[in-house]
Amino acid sequence: MRPIVVAIVAALALLLAGSPWAAEAAECDGPGGETPSRCLYRAGFPAAGLVAQCRTDRDCRVGYYYGGPGDAVWLALPPGFATLPKPEVTWHTPTLAEARFACGPHCAASYFLDARRKRLSAPRADVVAVEHQRQVLAAAEGRALVVRQTFSGRELLRIERDWIPVGRLPEALTAVRFDPDGRLSVTWRRAPDGAPVTERVTVPALPR
Repeated sequence: MRPIVVAIVAALALLLAGSPWAAEAAECDGPGGETPSRCLYRAGFPAAGLVAQCRTDRDCRVGYYYGGPGDAVWLALPPGFATLPKPEVTWHTPTLAEARFACGPHCAASYFLDARRKRLSAPRADVVAVEHQRQVLAAAEGRALVVRQTFSGRELLRIERDWIPVGRLPEALTAVRFDPDGRLSVTWRRAPDGAPVTERVTVPALPR
């Protein structure tokens, strides 16, 4: 069996099984840092992925492609960004990528690419957990932890608690994850003493 066919079969098997995806490392030309570089982040099947063309690691064009990197569609700047830094790319499945752009301590914006359905999300600020099977995410929005559908952005759940006073809510969150049963587990620090609190919250299936 040809290597490309083997790769496609393996990717589809992982996707259908809901198994974790161990993506290959980025393929980069150029040293980066203060010098130019070009990096490819390939999906789990041929001819799709993300590309970053950078003057420096703080000034990049980042896009997604189908067919070849030369056909990339470039991402718009998220609100508050003057330039795009080199992304941190995570493949949550062989076909679901998160391109995360840092904007300071506990500050980031993420784009999500569904390579199989050819969908790109709007930029999502301060994402702290992702559930790829239902395609939902948890993000810090002001003083609330909000669960939204990844691509439509529709709200499923809003959590407001007596968090400790912080500059940005992620500083008060010790751990956030989606459990296998679909519920959201959150460990956070309570005002005024910073005592840890852990809770599991049911996430509705439909938007509010």
